[in-house]
Amino acid sequence: MTAITVRIPDSMDKPLRDAAAGAASLNEYIVKAVRRQMTLDAAGRLATLERLDLDGEGDAL
Repeated sequence: MTAITVRIPDSMDKPLRDAAAGAASLNEYIVKAVRRQMTLDAAGRLATLERLDLDGEGDAL
């Protein structure tokens, strides 16, 4: 595991904490958001490499 430091601008503090209200912690919310974005970024890069037939897979990118 790698530790990182995230600097959150004051203007984003309250909205971010409000969005994370349902999570166990602000850290958990941020980690989930980063993982989700990494997955979407990887899928986008993969989709540009070769046309994929995803019919019937159940997920849309």
